[in-house]
Amino acid sequence: MRKIILVMMMWLIWTSSAGAATIESAYYHDNKNWIYPIVHVANAEAERKISYKIQENMDGFVKGLTYDAQYHKRNVLESSMNYEVACNETGGTVILSIIATNSRYYEGAAHPMSYKRAWNFNTSTGNRIGINYLTDVGEGVPVQQIIDRLSAKLKEKAAREGIKLFDDALPLKKLPDDFYWDENLHVHFIFQQYEIVPYVYGFIDVDID
Repeated sequence: MRKIILVMMMWLIWTSSAGAATIESAYYHDNKNWIYPIVHVANAEAERKISYKIQENMDGFVKGLTYDAQYHKRNVLESSMNYEVACNETGGTVILSIIATNSRYYEGAAHPMSYKRAWNFNTSTGNRIGINYLTDVGEGVPVQQIIDRLSAKLKEKAAREGIKLFDDALPLKKLPDDFYWDENLHVHFIFQQYEIVPYVYGFIDVDID
């Protein structure tokens, strides 16, 4: 009996962790302001796909800084890359959601400009999980229904937190490009700086529950 219980416990530990990612931080080009995640998963091909996307983001960011400096003569006073893990959940589909924040501050600019990019991966395959996972291609929820729910939640958030939306922010015409799952498997959408509010409010993150 004791052996059976021990085997069951080991099986539960394995199934609860199988597919979940292990993540460590590293400095890109040894720059301590440029921090990125190194993701490890059980499937080597899945890990390669995830790593490729992260690498693509970093390379694009640094190339953009170089291009602006060379061709637009804009000196960069400060720049940073960072990330957070929003979801690393095991289940029928193991979802890893990473939010990457890139920021740059040009000489003569009034303030830095930053962008948040959300990536959702199936850690079993390494494939990106897009909006079709939520819509009629996946879970059967029409896009317009998500837009309507997001509009309602955004309006509630603005009223609750005293956020001044641009006059033409509502009703929403389309979904933002970036969304993610949090640790409770709630879906969030991210509005970038200046997208629906003045700069002072920063990014607007809306949990549509």
